Amino acid sequence: MRKWICILLAAGIAAGLMSGCSRNVGTQESAVWQVLETEILAEKADASGDVDFTHDYSEEIKADIEDVVSKSESLQKELEQIDTIIQKFTPLAEKAETQGEMNASSRWFYVIWDTELNNLWSRFMNLADQKTKESVLAEQRNWVAMKEEATLLSIGSSEENGSIYPLLQNSFLEEITKNRACVLASKLAGIKGEDFMLPDRSNKYGLFVDNQGTGNVYSALVTREGLNGENEAVISVYRTGETRGTFTDHGNGELAFASDDGNVRGIIHIDGWKGASFHVTEVTGNSAFTVGKELEFPFAF
Repeated sequence: MRKWICILLAAGIAAGLMSGCSRNVGTQESAVWQVLETEILAEKADASGDVDFTHDYSEEIKADIEDVVSKSESLQKELEQIDTIIQKFTPLAEKAETQGEMNASSRWFYVIWDTELNNLWSRFMNLADQKTKESVLAEQRNWVAMKEEATLLSIGSSEENGSIYPLLQNSFLEEITKNRACVLASKLAGIKGEDFMLPDRSNKYGLFVDNQGTGNVYSALVTREGLNGENEAVISVYRTGETRGTFTDHGNGELAFASDDGNVRGIIHIDGWKGASFHVTEVTGNSAFTVGKELEFPFAF
């Protein structure tokens, strides 16, 4: 496991937006990639065995993505094989020792999924009919427009996180870009007449928003694991207010929420790729929330 992921988990930020698009490759493929990993380490390390973390791998990643695309028999298989590219760069990232090196290497994995997303988008635009293009293009533009605010909602600001912020930012962007690649791949598979199964998402943690069909976040629901291992939730509602608290997992995607100030209780329901909702069951004291209110967050990051 990459060092920077270990740090992220320790910080309690990477609360698992989803289980991932890829699966383990076969024994033979793994053996091939072990050889490639060794070759890359030899190529990118200097005489002392150190890694140049300032090296730009963008073109190499692009070539690797194109190779996977050309050799994959289906979009499902293609996304599974992206894992081989991640395996290829993991030994380099594991050599990171300073915070700066960890920050730099964490970006490589975001670039892998961003490159795959762009490749999928190009193929989608070439094959989709005009009506489908317009619909998905609007959704894609909204996703791009909301990324910055989504990042702030999930991990906080650079001022709050200090020197570790680039690592947290890259990891979050890697996860949501991977998710978006899965969504776009499913749409492209539909056009091509291929079977495609979206991976399971966490029924406990994630970021869900109500963007009202725009590129703006009007309301948001964030569930995550806190620094001390507790389950945290932040619910912000347009023109209503915000409440923060903890939740207990009842299973089946139902999370019992209680605000830190004791004024709001309710049930969070997470429905995977379809979004999430919050049903207010109890309100005491001074609160902008009302009992019986059902709040919807249909856009899943």
